[in-house]
Amino acid sequence: MKTDTDSGEKIKPVHRDGITVHIRRTEKNGFERFIVDYRNQGKRKLVWRSTLAEARATANDAIDKISAGQGEVLNLKAAAAHAVIRSRAILDGSEGETKIDLEIDEAVRIAADCIRLLGGRAIPQEVCRDWLKRHAVELPKITVEKAVEDLKKMEKADGKSNDRMKQLKAHLDPLAIALNQEVQTITPKIIADYLASMTHGERTKANHRDTIGYFNRWLILHGYLPKGTDWLEGVREYSKRKTGEIEILSADEMRRLIKAADKRILPLIVIGGFAGLRHEEIKRLEWQDIDLDEGFITVKAANSKTGTRRAVPMKKNLKAFLKPLAKKSGKVVTLKNTTKQLLLTADNTGNEAQEIERLEWKRNALRHTYISARLAECGDEARVAYEAGNSPQVIRSNYDARIRPKAAAEWFSIRPAS
Repeated sequence: MKTDTDSGEKIKPVHRDGITVHIRRTEKNGFERFIVDYRNQGKRKLVWRSTLAEARATANDAIDKISAGQGEVLNLKAAAAHAVIRSRAILDGSEGETKIDLEIDEAVRIAADCIRLLGGRAIPQEVCRDWLKRHAVELPKITVEKAVEDLKKMEKADGKSNDRMKQLKAHLDPLAIALNQEVQTITPKIIADYLASMTHGERTKANHRDTIGYFNRWLILHGYLPKGTDWLEGVREYSKRKTGEIEILSADEMRRLIKAADKRILPLIVIGGFAGLRHEEIKRLEWQDIDLDEGFITVKAANSKTGTRRAVPMKKNLKAFLKPLAKKSGKVVTLKNTTKQLLLTADNTGNEAQEIERLEWKRNALRHTYISARLAECGDEARVAYEAGNSPQVIRSNYDARIRPKAAAEWFSIRPAS
């Protein structure tokens, strides 16, 4: 009988969308027939057709079903085919379970990403249960701006110092403006991008980062963020080390500053230069903290940068400067803007009529000079570190051999003009 193909011609398989269906010629009851051979649901399927055209149509129909997810990729080994079937069944879920509307490869990718991220420290199910436990209670929603205002009000009510309130305002107000969103939506990447976009130096960025970390912890404590939330996870840590050469003053420059200073700023200059206290520590000092009889200045833990109490011995020349200024109580320095007054004092060291050039104010030079001179005088790094509220390593690396003993002796011999 005549067919649409010669009996000796080999029939090509139907191949489409990465799927192949084979067609074989055979004979049954004296008639030529065509077998469509493929796998469906992991089982081999053999479909008989009378003509090659019908066989090809059946093959294309099988491919369509497989492409639509009604069949499985052909030529899989039995174990692999069963794995695919089981995976699909798991995603579909049994009775009462939620169906996962994902393709098998997408579900596998998500699972693989989770396992890689955990790195063997836990399994994804444990992490999910922990997350659900921590988020079991719906947290109140609050914007960054509102939370910042609440934090500042609470800190003020707790009696925090003016300096602390200024710090919170300087660090968190710009954050509230830049991140106009709810705190629950903040991620470490958002914080990292915010800090990176700041035009400040590294030291200032480090201070902002610290305050943001405190704000993060405050939000957790007051129930606005779940426990374990860390905005700073993976966020770059900025160095607080001051860059550039440490600057010191000569004895002559110090005399000129003292001569140009008025009584409001003079205590800050002489305590900084002859006791080495930090600018902010001096601003917090009260006259009760200065014992002129015993010769010690007590830096309270609350007033210290390091949060540690220390007693700094007073040099004879420092006592001579402070005795005429001493009061029974109150702030040692009453000025609000001490930096402005220090800059004005440096300007007043000049005299155009006498062609005397004014001094340029050197930031932290008073403290730097004291530490350098004190180390040259006694040679005891640990002792100087304690007095300065620093570490011996920093004292050694930053201040050693900057001043010779002779220059140190001259520095501590500076006394009031009278």
